[in-house]
Parts: sequence; C-alpha cells; structure tokens
Amino acid sequence: MSELDKLHDLCKKTYKEQAVWFLNAFWDTLEKEGETLWNYVIVNAELDLENHEEGCGLDEMKAHVFLEKFDETLTVREMRAKLRSTGAIGEAERPKTVPLTHFLLYKYAVDWHTLTDETRQGSNKEEMAKAEKMLEEVAAAVKQSESKAATARKALAEAQSAENAAKERESEAVASENAAKQREAEAKSAAEEAKKREAQAFEDANAAKDREADAKAAQAELEAALAEVK
Repeated sequence: MSELDKLHDLCKKTYKEQAVWFLNAFWDTLEKEGETLWNYVIVNAELDLENHEEGCGLDEMKAHVFLEKFDETLTVREMRAKLRSTGAIGEAERPKTVPLTHFLLYKYAVDWHTLTDETRQGSNKEEMAKAEKMLEEVAAAVKQSESKAATARKALAEAQSAENAAKERESEAVASENAAKQREAEAKSAAEEAKKREAQAFEDANAAKDREADAKAAQAELEAALAEVK
C-alpha cells in the first residue's frame, strides 16, 4: 500500500481516531496540543449533523464554518492547494469532504509522509496510550466545563426571568397607581363641577325669588292704583 493510500485510509477514521493518530505521530513536538486537538474533534462532531462523532470529514460549507470558529482566515480551496503542492492530495483528486487530518496537516505544517509511518504508532504503545489518555482527560474536562456553563446559563436565565417578572409587576403597580391617581383626579374634578352647579342653582334660585318679589310688589301697586280709580 502506498503512503498516499495510507493517508486516504487515515482520513476515513473518526475525528477522534484521526486526532489520536496525529498526536501520537508528532508527540515529541505536539504533546501540549492535546486540548486544542480535542476542541477540533468536538467542533467537527457538532458540525457533522449526519454522522456526529462517527464522522470523518465535513462538506465544504461546514468546513468553512469550522475554520471560522477557530479564526482561520484560509479557505478550503487554499488549504487543498497547499496540501496538493506537498502531494498529500493527488493532482487528479477532487475530495468531496474535508477530513480533520487535512486541516491538521495544514495547521501544523508537518510532513504527511511521517504521519503515515505506522511505526510511530504501533512501536510506541506507551506514547499512544498517553495520547489516548490525554484526549480522554481533555474530553472529560470539556464536558465538565460545558456542564458548569450550562448550569450557569440556566441560573442566568432564571435570574433574568425573575428580574423581568419583577419589572413587570412593578410596571403593573405603577400603572395601577397612575390609574388610581387618574380616577382620583376625575373624582375631584367631578366634585368641583358639582359644587359649581350647586352654586349656580342657588344663585338662580335667589334670582327667581327676587323676580317673584318684584312681581308681587308690582301687582300690589297695580291693585292699589285700581282701587283709587274706583
């Protein structure tokens, strides 16, 4: 089997298997990159909506999303051009997906021939076990962080909900207070208007009495005049 065929087979492994193989192959220089590689594994699995953690590569659109999540400015085409120049992708090859291995080869600028050297895997079981263990520890740490983050998000959502409910109650109380003040103002206005009407009625009654008295006086004068004539 050619080295390129071996690379193709490696690219068919799951995201985790690709990361473990890569980390083990370059353990001497990339030992501290375990957490970073595991983050790559997680994001690939999240973006792979069909196969999830059992997947091995993303379509170009999802691959671009993956690159953006890690602030990588290159495009899939640029990455493939670089790998094609090293022979990692054959000139006639037109891959439909982007395996994690291709990104790692580009990211760390390592020799893909070295990556396909199986002696760097099987001949050093202790180092391979370390790589596996490191990724497992990182996975556990990530899950714990995610759990804590989820708990924090839930607490924040509950606090915000309680705050919104309190604000709503406060708003309702203010609205009720304003409505009560409005009703009080209307009642005062109605009372003042009633007083005005009462005063006007009293004034009108007095005026009517005066007119009645004047009419009686005039009638009395008339009757007296008529009596003198007789």
